[in-house]
Amino acid sequence: MMPSNEPPALCPSAPSHAQRALFATVSRLLACLVNERLVDAYCVDRGGADSKYLLVVRRGSDPGACGHEGSVASQLCHRPVVGGKPLTTGIGAAAAATPVRLLDPEDLGAHQWLQRAGDEPAELVSDPGQIMALVGRWNGCGDADIAGVCAELASSVAHQTWAYAHRRPEPDILASAAVEWEQSIVEGHATHPMHRTRYAVPPLEPLGPATELMRLRLAFVAVPRREMKVEGAFEAMLAPLYSHAAPDCAPGGSPYILDHVDRAQELVVPVHPLHLPAVLAKFPFARRLPFSVPAAAQASLRTVVPEIPEPYAYDIKLPLGLKTSSALRTVSPWSTFVGPRVTEAIPHILRGAPVEGALLIAGEPASAVSADPDYDVAKYLSCIVREAPEQVCRPLGERVIVAAALTERSEAGESAAVRHWALATEAQRREFLRAYMCALFDAFLPPIMSHGFAFEAHPQNTLLRVDAQTGAIRGFIVRDFGGIKVHRDTFRRSIGVDIDMLPDSCTDAATMHEVYDLAHHTLIQCQAHRLVRALGLHYRGGGWAIVRRAFEQRVPADHPLRLAWYQPQFDLKSFVTMKLGGLYRHYAYVQVPNVLFYRSEDDGVVFPPAD
Repeated sequence: MMPSNEPPALCPSAPSHAQRALFATVSRLLACLVNERLVDAYCVDRGGADSKYLLVVRRGSDPGACGHEGSVASQLCHRPVVGGKPLTTGIGAAAAATPVRLLDPEDLGAHQWLQRAGDEPAELVSDPGQIMALVGRWNGCGDADIAGVCAELASSVAHQTWAYAHRRPEPDILASAAVEWEQSIVEGHATHPMHRTRYAVPPLEPLGPATELMRLRLAFVAVPRREMKVEGAFEAMLAPLYSHAAPDCAPGGSPYILDHVDRAQELVVPVHPLHLPAVLAKFPFARRLPFSVPAAAQASLRTVVPEIPEPYAYDIKLPLGLKTSSALRTVSPWSTFVGPRVTEAIPHILRGAPVEGALLIAGEPASAVSADPDYDVAKYLSCIVREAPEQVCRPLGERVIVAAALTERSEAGESAAVRHWALATEAQRREFLRAYMCALFDAFLPPIMSHGFAFEAHPQNTLLRVDAQTGAIRGFIVRDFGGIKVHRDTFRRSIGVDIDMLPDSCTDAATMHEVYDLAHHTLIQCQAHRLVRALGLHYRGGGWAIVRRAFEQRVPADHPLRLAWYQPQFDLKSFVTMKLGGLYRHYAYVQVPNVLFYRSEDDGVVFPPAD
């Protein structure tokens, strides 16, 4: 079980961009494999060694086979959450190996290696595909499924290497536009192994890391109106784009795009330029128009900010036939249908909020989608018109910062939140966390508690609103309704109206547990966990006491939300399991220790808390 050629140093002294990118993906992959129980994992305490703890990962079917061929080991920078009966045999010179119950990528050290059978030397391994292929075989996965996941992992490494080497200028909290924060993100999702994947799906051609994704020129197609389902004042809201669309070449005749279509019979729909081959291949009736508009991409890549001379009130969400993190980034009829209906319900959702103005919502007042009855086809030709958060907040004297940017780290490892708010001391970092969590819970808990409505409030969908003069936290604005959860019986009882949804919509929660579960995943696992770590308040547990205190101040002890969240274990989304199963609309979960009750590196998760 103990590797025979263990590297002496915990971290390389000057890792290259490629080495850092490999580790970024390997660490996320190992954390998922362990947490999703696709392997058995043990933390070995080696006493006085330079790197005190060692992670050993092995096939789960044979409890005694710690040293069998194919075991993977990794250095640990920090002790993960452990529990259960330690092993005392088959572990070489170590005193004991304790089962790992929750592993985070930041727990891992820089070196991983494969332990061969017998006396063969251990082999250093940095390729996530090699680890995934091994674990896939252990679990009896099909070769095609394993190959697909490995290809996406390779894409993640390649694009992460490029992102490290081509960091964009650092934004400023008082001066930078919202899109500059969107484009400042370097690593993205903190725990998904496909965090930087840009994997093109045919008929799109493969994308190289140098492909420009942040700056683009929106394309346009003319399609028969009878082939589309339109919600809201779609054309009126896109009129400024039509007015400023410039000919790509000399089109002949009028330089105005709408003069090149039969306005009574045809609809002009914007298309992401990289996605255009998919639209033309799947929809023979679509006619490309030789016009375009410059735009800047947000963090999601498929939502863009048109760059036209006049202030434009909307962002445009478009299908993009790439796999990034968990899914193919098309836009489904479920999303185009529900967006305008949630938008109509916004005044009801915000009604009775205890802290007025804590939450603003970027509505989706219009959309269009192919009328093809096969939603797997229709999702390739669609568009959502969304209120631009920056345009909503600027008149209020506020700037907006996508929350995902706050936990990004510099080359030196310092988080954006620490740098931009000059949080030099632990006391300052604790106060920032307190202010952030109070604002976060003031924004997102009331709709859950009062109306049975949960936004998918992960860091990419939520934007921090700050005072444009001082940088002080004002509240949040949330966007994107494709992943919300609504318990419609509760909503109807509370509001007196319903939110209509298409059949089989994943936004329709059958029980309140689904609402609470989504909220825990986005607010605790995705937001609080990453910010607590980014502020250096995790391993001694002080950050989690602040999070719990902010929560308890807003949720009574007997409220169902408190009872739901205050459990020793909670669901964790199983990213790799979902990938292997081809899931993206329906989720797979595993129960892990509830990180909300993390106490310290020595104690791990302790329930009930001793606050």
